Amino acid sequence: MKVNDDQILERLKLLSSTLLADSMDYEKVMNYEIKPVNYKNILVGQARTVSVYPGDNLYLHHGIYEANPEEILVVEGKGSTVSAYIGNLMASAAEKLGIKGIIIDGLVRDKSDLENMDIQIYATGFTPKGPKKNGPGSFDVPIQCGGVIVNPYDFVIADEDGVTVIPYQNAEKYVEKAEKKLLYEEERLKKITRTEINNNSDKHSIEPSWLRESMQNQ
Repeated sequence: MKVNDDQILERLKLLSSTLLADSMDYEKVMNYEIKPVNYKNILVGQARTVSVYPGDNLYLHHGIYEANPEEILVVEGKGSTVSAYIGNLMASAAEKLGIKGIIIDGLVRDKSDLENMDIQIYATGFTPKGPKKNGPGSFDVPIQCGGVIVNPYDFVIADEDGVTVIPYQNAEKYVEKAEKKLLYEEERLKKITRTEINNNSDKHSIEPSWLRESMQNQ
C-alpha cells in the first residue's frame, strides 16, 4: 500500500457511498440486491478480488489467506442461489486475520452469528445449504460483482445504502469531487433548515440553483 493510498482511505471514511456514486455520475455502484448483513459503520478499504464457480467457495477460502489485514474481499459469486458461499467459520477466520469485510453477489449462512461479528459482510441473502469446494476459480483478477467491474486494489466504500467501487487510477479525482459535493450538501441543508417559510413565495428561496435552468432545457 502506498502512502497516498492511506490518505485516500482516511478521506473516504468521512464520505459515503452516495457521495462517491454522485462523483462518478452514478457509475460503479453495485446493484441493490447486495445488502449489509451486519452493518456496524462505514466500510472502507481496498479490494482483493475473488472469482468462484457458482455454488463453490474453494477460491474464497484461498483469498482469505492471501489477503492482507484491512483489505476487503470482493467476490464474483455470479448471483448464484445454489448454496451459501460463506458462514460463521470462514467469516471468523477472515476476521481473525484482520480482513475488514467480504462483499459477495451471492448467498451466505449463519445469519445470527454473522450479525455479532466485527467483520462486515455484504451479500444478497441467506440459505442453510453449504457450498462445494472443488473449484475452479481465481484470485486477484478483474471480476464483476453486483454488475460492477472490480480490479484488485480498487477502493471500496460501503454503508447502509450499498456499495460503491472507486477505480484505483482515478481515486484522487473522484474523492475530491465527493468532498466538494459534501460541502455543497452541508451548505444546502443549512439553508433549508434555517429558512423560514411564511408564505407561498418563500418556498422558492430554498429551491436548488440548478432547478430553473434544468426545467428550461427540457
